[in-house]
Amino acid sequence: MSRIVLEAAGLRKAFGGNHVIDGVDFRLAAAELVALVGPNGAGKTSFLNLVSGQFRPNAGTITLGGVDVTGLEPKSHKRRPLFRSYQNGGTFGKLTAAQNVAMAGLVRDMDRRSAEARAVEALKRVGLGPVADWPAERLSGGQRKLIDFARLLLASPAVALLDEPTAGVNPAIMEVMRSIIAEMRDAGTGFIVISHDLPWVFGLCQRVVVLAAGKVLTMGSPDEVSADPRVREAYLA
Repeated sequence: MSRIVLEAAGLRKAFGGNHVIDGVDFRLAAAELVALVGPNGAGKTSFLNLVSGQFRPNAGTITLGGVDVTGLEPKSHKRRPLFRSYQNGGTFGKLTAAQNVAMAGLVRDMDRRSAEARAVEALKRVGLGPVADWPAERLSGGQRKLIDFARLLLASPAVALLDEPTAGVNPAIMEVMRSIIAEMRDAGTGFIVISHDLPWVFGLCQRVVVLAAGKVLTMGSPDEVSADPRVREAYLA
């Protein structure tokens, strides 16, 4: 097993009497890609919210790069090796594509000139070089999701959390995403990827973790998980 870059132990989160995460244990190694799957309402995004600091857990611990970050707010992660994308994207419409990407460097205390230069290079690598100076509001939904991947390249994190990156995008953009993920994983980044596009994410991952009702239902290789009757039952429930 490679070096562990993220570990959650006994993680619990409840809103009122609703336990959205209920005793989850999870480990992610460097250069590993884990697909986090499950039916709607299983707790997948809530788990990412806990890891990235949007939610404070009711119980359990989260360790990132060997440092206990349990309950720390997202702003405290700016110097930590964590990147998070969101299902609905996170671009600022009035800012240019390059300005949106450069923010990933500025929040990590990169000087503005370096951040802007590296943002342009990252946009070129994801195929958005020609629109670097366009306001993000002029871009398609798929192009705005590629801005997240340019940010990912600029941030070069130890851990990347991606929430439904391929939702609503065309196959050409999905291939760009696949290529960037594979390149960064080979360089040592560990990924947790939520996706309903199981063929796409299973083609990338080494391990699948299935959540159902806030608990880990099962985990294993894509073939093992696909053959598990409990998984089919959970999706059909």
